[in-house]
Amino acid sequence: MTDRRPTRKRRLRNLVLRWTVLLIILGFFFWSTGCMERLFYYPQRGPTPLSQAPPRTEAVDFSSADGTKLHGWFIPAHGAENEGQRRGHATILHVHGNAGNILSHVWFTEHLPRAGFNIFIFDFRGYGQSEGSATKREALIADTDAALDHLLTRSDVDAQRVGLYGQSLGGAIALNVMARRPEIRAAVLESAFTSWREVAASAMGGDPPFFLGSWVAAVCIPDGQRPIDAMATIDRPTLLLHGDADSIVPVSHARRLAEASAGRARLVVLPGGAHNSLRDSHPEVDRLMIDFFRTHLRSVE
Repeated sequence: MTDRRPTRKRRLRNLVLRWTVLLIILGFFFWSTGCMERLFYYPQRGPTPLSQAPPRTEAVDFSSADGTKLHGWFIPAHGAENEGQRRGHATILHVHGNAGNILSHVWFTEHLPRAGFNIFIFDFRGYGQSEGSATKREALIADTDAALDHLLTRSDVDAQRVGLYGQSLGGAIALNVMARRPEIRAAVLESAFTSWREVAASAMGGDPPFFLGSWVAAVCIPDGQRPIDAMATIDRPTLLLHGDADSIVPVSHARRLAEASAGRARLVVLPGGAHNSLRDSHPEVDRLMIDFFRTHLRSVE
């Protein structure tokens, strides 16, 4: 009689097949529902009191397009004591990175008010005192649009001299807004990434990503609103800053963003620089940002 019991090889093949089918089903579920994307965001909820803000900071409440109430800080340039004086300075919209809230991210632009710039930093939905939950990139893009809209309605802001600073996740969000909003005259993007799927693959598989990381990211992560596609359409001055020792967003992302700009963006790679500490490790970052914004946000004659 023939032994019909499955061999060890067949059992292993059947097990691999079952797990492959299960992973495909789970991947399709995460992709179709968007559940996987919420893993991108690490908001810190809680009060962001003015007592912990720079001097003369104004608390600002405004709403996103869907009515979600958002919170931010308007930090006037040093020496700008009244509306007219503030309007005489350029204003930078700060779109912050992941994790924490404005309390921990204001550090990235704290040098700019001393150099004569107004700063508006806000929290996405689900961060700090802002209402709602951060689950989809489209909502965070809408929040950034709302922050820009608020700036443009202020009588103490010169709408002809509005720049943008975006760091990491904030850079990816900001690129999508800048591509559609010509009111943003110039931008500094620090440690930004090319696409949601590619940064997830880098995190799971290294740089360049290994097959498994790329496959999981391709199956589970939607890739709309790619920052690299937005970068290719922007014709305004853009400065890209990135450390070549960044273990969160590899420097290859910055190089590809620069390539996508077809020479319109300037890339500065900082040797040994990490993801969140370029101002500490490379003090020249402050001067690079100040000189860039002073050059491209001069008074309109």
